[in-house]
Amino acid sequence: KIAIIVPELDRLALASYFPITEMVKGIEAQADEAGFDTEVFFLTDQGMTPARLRGILVARGVKGIIVAPYASGVGTLDMDMTGFCAATCGYSIIRPSLHRACPNYLQMMDELIDHLQRLHLHRIGFVMTYHRGGIGHKLLTSSYLYYQSLLLERERIPILPLENANERDIATWLNRHKPEVVISSGRVFSLLQGMGLAIPGDFYFANIDLSEPPRQAAGMDHRYQLVGSEAVNLVLTQFTLNLTGVPATPKVVLVDSHRRDGFTLPAEAPAATTVAPARAKRFVRAEGH
Repeated sequence: KIAIIVPELDRLALASYFPITEMVKGIEAQADEAGFDTEVFFLTDQGMTPARLRGILVARGVKGIIVAPYASGVGTLDMDMTGFCAATCGYSIIRPSLHRACPNYLQMMDELIDHLQRLHLHRIGFVMTYHRGGIGHKLLTSSYLYYQSLLLERERIPILPLENANERDIATWLNRHKPEVVISSGRVFSLLQGMGLAIPGDFYFANIDLSEPPRQAAGMDHRYQLVGSEAVNLVLTQFTLNLTGVPATPKVVLVDSHRRDGFTLPAEAPAATTVAPARAKRFVRAEGH
């Protein structure tokens, strides 16, 4: 059996947090294909602690562990991993340093920005809704800032950070910088609609995580089920090689996650007569690199 440890969310909260529910689906499907049962354990259950959970797993003879990420950002798991074949999903669990399977954040943002340029959308705004400190936050930000560094200073649009992702600050940012397209979360999409803005219409939009509504938007497909599946493969490899405990050299497996088309972006570039010539030729990198 493989144990799935959820360190932060309770059962009710997990049911509505789609990134982790999708990971769990991938874990269960891949484990079942390999002939293993799975069971989900919540550290939020009354009386449950990492030490107690370890005792339960050892008593039941459970050797495989996959640790789900924190929904709120980075975190740790104060649990003795001796004797376990363990892995985690995403970059969230920073201690212990386990093998991990992760979405390819840099690839997704690079592809998205390249695609927007091919649509002749060059005033690209980014409302960041990730908490600071995580690798995902840094990778998405670094890709966006690299693109901005290639623009003339007067054309650059600063990132609107999480703490300013409210109606008043978003309205000020939109009026000041007038982006042609906004990259952000489904929560910000709802805020924008609540402000009476048409998407598409007033501007275009790309969803930073298509596991959450609006799922038919254009944006980033993290492929969380594949992340869960690859985490199982990391555990199975340790079973085969009889490797247990915290690894000396943890592996990071990046799944092949990509941008995806949707109703919030045009299907093709507008007519050439509507595009400023200086911007029509500005491309950062080839899509997919």
